Amino acid sequence: MENGSKRPAKELVYDYVRGKILNGEWRGGDFIEEKVVSEAVGVSRTPVREALHRLQGDHYISMTPRRGAVVRQITAQELVEVYESRRLIEIHAMQRICRERLSIPPILRELYEKMCETSKSHDFVQRAEYDQEFHRNIVATINNAVLVELYGSLQVRQQRVAIAAMRVQPSRAETIDQEHHDLIQALENFDEESAIEIISRHLRPVIDVVSRLPV
Repeated sequence: MENGSKRPAKELVYDYVRGKILNGEWRGGDFIEEKVVSEAVGVSRTPVREALHRLQGDHYISMTPRRGAVVRQITAQELVEVYESRRLIEIHAMQRICRERLSIPPILRELYEKMCETSKSHDFVQRAEYDQEFHRNIVATINNAVLVELYGSLQVRQQRVAIAAMRVQPSRAETIDQEHHDLIQALENFDEESAIEIISRHLRPVIDVVSRLPV
């Protein structure tokens, strides 16, 4: 890859490494060599180091003494904790939407349609991005900036967990799409009971996925 872009070199490196991790080419436990990355992106090692530190802060990698960067492994415990944290935030948001009769943004239906399209292409990375935006828009509906920021802090873990789950069990895409459809309807009707039941089912750890991840 030649650096013909006007974007800062460290951003190019960040996107390159992040892409390798998300598409599954670099897996949990794999070491990342600065020389390999710098040659692939066509930059010096300084922006590589800067990007790796950012990737560590975003929970994609860990920096180990004397051994360098290693891709963080998604564990079963982390998957369970991410789902639990999301349920707490999203159930609260849905309770407020229904009780205060807040209108959900029209973009939810557009994102739902896009997710349905990715079910056919098996583009799990793109699907995870649409999924994140879908749920983030629901949380943002209640206009609580602190809660949106807190929810955003789960973004990387949420994305990697979603991609890992889809790779293990791609057949769940149809079920997930139906749950998104039903969730939109429940929120449009301010049906709190149905919305909470759907999101609780939607965000439960799938045993087939959990059992295949390290503890």
